Amino acid sequence: MTIHFDDSLLKLCGVVSQWFGGELLARSAIIRDAGGRLSIVLSDRPDEVQRDEAEVELKAELGAYARPDGVIVDAEYPGAQRLLEEAAQQPKIEIGGHFVRLLDRRIVGAEWLRNPAATATKMPRIVFASLKGGVGRSTALCIAAAHLSRRGRRVLTVDFDLEAPGIGTMLLEENELPLYGTLDYLVEAGISNVDNDFITDLSGDSFLGASGARVTVIPAVGRRTLQNPENALAKIARAYLEVPQEEGPPKTITDQLSDLLGRYEALGAYDVVLIDGRSGLHETTASLILGIGAEVLLFGLDQPQTFQSYRLLIGHLTRYSSDPFDDWRDRISFVHAKASDSVVDREDSESRFKAVFEPLLAKPLVQLGLRDRLTEDDFFLEWQEPTAEIDTEELSQVQVLHILEDTRYRQFDPVSDRKILDAHAYTNSFGSLLEYIDSVVIGSDPESDQQSSEL
Repeated sequence: MTIHFDDSLLKLCGVVSQWFGGELLARSAIIRDAGGRLSIVLSDRPDEVQRDEAEVELKAELGAYARPDGVIVDAEYPGAQRLLEEAAQQPKIEIGGHFVRLLDRRIVGAEWLRNPAATATKMPRIVFASLKGGVGRSTALCIAAAHLSRRGRRVLTVDFDLEAPGIGTMLLEENELPLYGTLDYLVEAGISNVDNDFITDLSGDSFLGASGARVTVIPAVGRRTLQNPENALAKIARAYLEVPQEEGPPKTITDQLSDLLGRYEALGAYDVVLIDGRSGLHETTASLILGIGAEVLLFGLDQPQTFQSYRLLIGHLTRYSSDPFDDWRDRISFVHAKASDSVVDREDSESRFKAVFEPLLAKPLVQLGLRDRLTEDDFFLEWQEPTAEIDTEELSQVQVLHILEDTRYRQFDPVSDRKILDAHAYTNSFGSLLEYIDSVVIGSDPESDQQSSEL
């Protein structure tokens, strides 16, 4: 019987568990190389004859998915301890009832292997993301920026959709466009020095600030790229590359984005950052959902293709453990775009969005922070996995926000039509989203809310 990718990990876990037991399997490191081939580093040194016999069976079971050399090695194999230590830092994933640690080597998609970052604390970060285009994601960000500015909140907006830039043309007039954008920042960070002058030339102040608090925009591309459009694709090809460091691991695109946000946050000039992502399961989507501790808004239409795409995302996210004191799952909300004005229809749609999220809420185990810092070598007692059972009924359901279908926003161009950003124009259609935005940025402090409403 031919083995395929979806079967390979299950086969490995079954064979290794049968020969060496589930406890040893749980303490070991499974490695999947860039081509998908598998091997395992056992944390102990079993009987050599037993190991060789198990290896013969595992190679037969895995077929082409077995690493040609050393499909099973033990703790004394050269480099084994380094791999075991690296695996110990990974969250455990469930494969056929076994909880194992996987080192998944990838040429692309490595950002999806990051553990979810802790909640950003300096100022709120809100990500606008989607897996399909045409859902009004960038439009909603612009509405949110106008709303917050009108309420006296200083807003930093970042366009992280490098291949389909949007908010720069929506929130900046031509003379407000800065020299550079996020695309230039990612390229220059990998080659030359990004100094303070460059950071200054990376952002422009939006016309929204004329009738409210400051709104600063970091577009995806600036004037230099528009003046030299022949360089745009060459820049994009290099923007996603890791940046080598003299000491330590290279900086990924998530690290670079975090550095950029940190530099602007350190100015103390903003109350919130709104970030526009690109559609699809891209590296940059992983950066925004997992890497920067942001509140994440996942946009979608009430269509089968929306739910199918999000099932793929949620299926991957189930591999991550959660901290009971800072549960990253609570930062995710769905936004039902182009929703009906019928309450009954919206309730039906909401149930479908919630059903997609259920596998993530149904996870029975929560990983405690202590677990990543201690190993069985730290104790003289028999090692017990320190997990906590969670009653899934106590977990809050995923929040589903609604943006109503509104034909006025199909051709969204606020630079030419400023009235489209008037509060009376968008309040009804975007009310659900804006209430959420207020809860994140302004909070529930009545005094703060009263002060902002008077601005």
